[in-house]
Amino acid sequence: MKPAFFDTGLRLDDPNLRWGDPSYLLEPGDAGYVSAPLSPAPQTNTKHHKTMNTDYIPTSYENLNAWCALQDTELTALLATTIGMTAGERAAHLAAAATIKAGAAPIVALMHQIDELTANFPVILDAQMPILRASIKRAKTNAACTPAIQTQLDWIGAAHTPHPGTSRPLIEVEAQRGRVKISGKKPGFEAVNLYCRRKGDVEWKLIAVRKRKFPYYDETPLAVPHTPEVREYM
Repeated sequence: MKPAFFDTGLRLDDPNLRWGDPSYLLEPGDAGYVSAPLSPAPQTNTKHHKTMNTDYIPTSYENLNAWCALQDTELTALLATTIGMTAGERAAHLAAAATIKAGAAPIVALMHQIDELTANFPVILDAQMPILRASIKRAKTNAACTPAIQTQLDWIGAAHTPHPGTSRPLIEVEAQRGRVKISGKKPGFEAVNLYCRRKGDVEWKLIAVRKRKFPYYDETPLAVPHTPEVREYM
């Protein structure tokens, strides 16, 4: 077998083509190799408008979790028989969906928990930060609170004060499976907005509003499934 790539001229209906991660093409001698490929479809003069369909299987954790749950509830034995799916095929289909759901569900639950915790955290900060600042301010007035002690307790603020007109948050991006991880720093800023666009596009798309902490995960699906694209973030 050999690696297969989307843009190398391979026929999508080739019976020896296996799409996945990675994708590969079976060669003579490989198990499952079909020696008589499908014949080309007859040429017609009919003109068709090409449409671009997105992959019906979601890529984001939350949508994928819901999609797998839908398979379990909707693909009944009766429906499988109606569409010509054997009992074995249905069982394998549902088992694959259940395995994916088992991995995605706890991730989705944690994502929801993080959203809830981060939403409530500013209230906690507003209540507790004045207490901390008051106790530190009082302690610093004591002659025994030397600079060394203040350094030990990390009670000395940075001398640099960012200027709103010139300072900018710094971000780094990392492509991961099914998403892009965005990490960075926001010196002097309470929160940041994040924007994204595909390389070559003019308009920026707002993907996150007033994010208080990094990392942020962009799970926007590819414009063309299985086709890599270059994205820009700001």
